[in-house]
Amino acid sequence: MTPQSPTAALTPPSDTPAGTLSFRGLWLFSPRMDGLLLLVPVALTVLAWALSTMFAEPVSGTVNRMAIWSAQYILGNGTHVVLTFLLFAVHRDVLTAEPRQPRLVLLGSLGMLAVGGLLLSLYYVDIRGHAYVVAVLFNVFGLHHTFSQNKGFWALHMLRGHQAGLPAPAPLERRLQQAFVPLMLTLVLVRFFFVAETPRPDDTPYLDIRQGTPLPHGALAVLLGVWLGYFLLLFRTVLRSGTASGPKVLYLFTVALGTGLTLVAPAWGNVMLPALHGLEYYLLTARMMEPRQGDAPSRVGRAWIWPVMVLSMLPLVALGVVHLLISGPAQGLVSSAAADLKSHALLRVLTTLSFSVVLAHYFADALIYRFRIPSIRRVMLRRLGFGS
Repeated sequence: MTPQSPTAALTPPSDTPAGTLSFRGLWLFSPRMDGLLLLVPVALTVLAWALSTMFAEPVSGTVNRMAIWSAQYILGNGTHVVLTFLLFAVHRDVLTAEPRQPRLVLLGSLGMLAVGGLLLSLYYVDIRGHAYVVAVLFNVFGLHHTFSQNKGFWALHMLRGHQAGLPAPAPLERRLQQAFVPLMLTLVLVRFFFVAETPRPDDTPYLDIRQGTPLPHGALAVLLGVWLGYFLLLFRTVLRSGTASGPKVLYLFTVALGTGLTLVAPAWGNVMLPALHGLEYYLLTARMMEPRQGDAPSRVGRAWIWPVMVLSMLPLVALGVVHLLISGPAQGLVSSAAADLKSHALLRVLTTLSFSVVLAHYFADALIYRFRIPSIRRVMLRRLGFGS
């Protein structure tokens, strides 16, 4: 999700003392849902980390991998990708908000299916090369997608504040918002691919694709310095602009915590940020699937929204369970005969198809959230409950 900041004229700044936070009427969903959105990823990460400290390797590493799996398949980072296409099926106005959009989504999805085919071919030519390409592809595009959605939520908080009559965001906040995705993406990718994961001699980066270690672990101090400077400036700007949206500040603080944790401890940041991203998409999709005045009759009533979402994601969850059993932390629970599925052609095809769905989701989201286009902005804000 990548909505742009609202362009309508905002309420002029008031004389409210700087640093005042307001919460009434400023939650995106509800106090409970907004709170759970922020608390659940933090709680999962903290609890898993605390449990991992009780054990030495390899058990502690298994706890981390199980937490990552939970963020991917339970909290939705790896399963929410089908919800974009479910939304198209339930509310076609999302797909047709711009005349060329259906054709572009179709062509893009077919293109991603072709990319999946190339990945499948590479697997049978060079398994190690396949693993490296997948690691680069999904970390680069996945992180860009995650940070773009963070920026989108930030914009929605700004819009909610505008509707509630809060002072306009300072111009510097808008500039910092525009810099968020490229800056955070650069910091995290440098950390993942080029900085040694720990201070131990000859240690490799978190994502080791045999690129060596171009930067020592000490380079992390520079990355953290840039991260800290950015967020200190951001919170100073937000809190000095008069009354600030409390939910927006809490959200930005959670994003700051997640990105900072990813820089300090990538293995645990890879739990928190994906969990936050998946839950964000759950709430967004549920909100956009709600019936609005003027909608055509739909067989998916309000009471069926969450059950239909869960049912649509079950195939990916099942695929995740299979991978967990045959090659993940739980592989010791199955027999060697069952583990032979790991190299089964059908499983490889299904996995590649899931990769294609993920890439098609990235492509489709980049189209349907182009809020700079008036027709798309109007439709999407209406679906999100911000428009008529």
